[in-house]
Amino acid sequence: MMNDHIHKPDDGRGARDVFVNGNFVECAVYADTRLGFVIYTPRPFRRAKNKDYVYTRKLKGRVEVVDK
Repeated sequence: MMNDHIHKPDDGRGARDVFVNGNFVECAVYADTRLGFVIYTPRPFRRAKNKDYVYTRKLKGRVEVVDK
């Protein structure tokens, strides 16, 4: 696969756990192990101010993706 360093929930590679600097990240939407960042949706889910999409945050650090 060309982009083995990019992980998304709908990429067809099964369920995986995402860790940033050794800490588990719940509700990860996008993870890039090469560039070292994860985009996730904090709970409780909420809408971005004056927008029509879900609020997300970005974490940077050493990203690991592990098969469940």
